[in-house]
Amino acid sequence: MKKLTLLFAMAGVIFTARAASAQGYGMAGCGLGALLFGNDNTTLMQILGATTNGCFGSQTFGITSGTSNCTAGGVVKAEREQAAFAEVNFQDLKRNMAAGGGEYLTSFSTLLGCEDAAKPILFKMTQDKYETLVPSEKTGPIDVVVAIKTQIKADTRLANSCSDERAIARAQGKPFNVASAK
Repeated sequence: MKKLTLLFAMAGVIFTARAASAQGYGMAGCGLGALLFGNDNTTLMQILGATTNGCFGSQTFGITSGTSNCTAGGVVKAEREQAAFAEVNFQDLKRNMAAGGGEYLTSFSTLLGCEDAAKPILFKMTQDKYETLVPSEKTGPIDVVVAIKTQIKADTRLANSCSDERAIARAQGKPFNVASAK
């Protein structure tokens, strides 16, 4: 029984090391320790990294803020880009939504991870549901982003063609591979 437990523990360490290495940090995880000591998986470097993270609480901060190599596969970056775009271009984006198209809505749909073929469907949806998406003058950019993403998930045509995975791949500067998303 002890040998079996040891075998599972070793497999877990190997899996964690590979996953951590793929993320750009070592087994100690992301945070200030990852920035200072990198993804060197030697015992000493991981102890130093984990101790640094624990002493400064930087891992928790990094995970919640998406900094210090702490990102969930690019989700934080993609969401930040969507929010920033909506904030900076809010009036133009609303005008494009009401009109059912335009350069700001086209760019925003790319940030949302929409395929080119789905963009006209998204444009029509934002036009048809404009009052739902922007119910009052007090509606802010983040409210609109959330409302659009909710409507995308509710529409099967858009849900299949505007994906978080595609948005994440775009945010990371990687090509989106349909086969790996399934």
